[in-house]
Amino acid sequence: MPVAVINGIDLYYETLGSGEPLVFIPGLGGTTDLWFQQRKYFSEYYQFISLDNRGAGRSDKPQGPYTMQQFADDLNALLDHLEITAPINLVGASMGGIIAQMFIHDHPQRVKKLALVCSGVSAGDPHYTPTSQYVMQKILNPGNTVEEKVNSFLEIFYHPEYAANTPGIRDFYLNRKIDPQPPHAYQAQLGACFDQRRYYEWLADIHVPVLVYHGREDAVWPLQNAQTLKDGLGDFATLMIMEKAGHVLMQEKPEEFNQTLHDFLKQ
Repeated sequence: MPVAVINGIDLYYETLGSGEPLVFIPGLGGTTDLWFQQRKYFSEYYQFISLDNRGAGRSDKPQGPYTMQQFADDLNALLDHLEITAPINLVGASMGGIIAQMFIHDHPQRVKKLALVCSGVSAGDPHYTPTSQYVMQKILNPGNTVEEKVNSFLEIFYHPEYAANTPGIRDFYLNRKIDPQPPHAYQAQLGACFDQRRYYEWLADIHVPVLVYHGREDAVWPLQNAQTLKDGLGDFATLMIMEKAGHVLMQEKPEEFNQTLHDFLKQ
């Protein structure tokens, strides 16, 4: 399993295939496994790259606080480690979408195309549309036991029909081989999502094609957040909405997701 020493920590990453680099960033608590339905498909056409952000999965989990700047700096250093000099196609989901916005703000020359999936501006930006108090409480305090955390995760992150009709999904998360994210790392990642900088203002500086892709029933990032991204990006953005999908649309409808993303990348 490849690990690189990045900015003083061990950072886990995966790379598969060859061609143009296509980088996938997971969200809060997420790992490269978020993209298990994309790994094989896209590695046939691109150099698939993903990472476990600091604080999650197989990467180190130092004491917080963490910042979006750190996450973006980690990605930049990883690209240097991999000796990638060509502009990348960058896909960020949820918190990963905020990281992607931070990254392109700092390194616009390193991005060829951008996809912001189930995401929005930073939760500390006044243009952010918050979720319901109930969902936010589940995010802030998902539970004490692994079982409680899994139940909260399935309830708020997936469309109800998918969670109810997908055999084994609950057991899959209960039996994950990766060590559960410790509370200090979860809270440090979550805190970074409330970055007070004005991400919406930065959108006007993005001058590459952007796909804004959102599930219509996303309970974690309400749909208005996708429209806000589109408004801020203007003609550089294409807004796509997946019907009957929640927050984890790349897993809920992987064939539709992969085709939509691939079509965008080929344009």
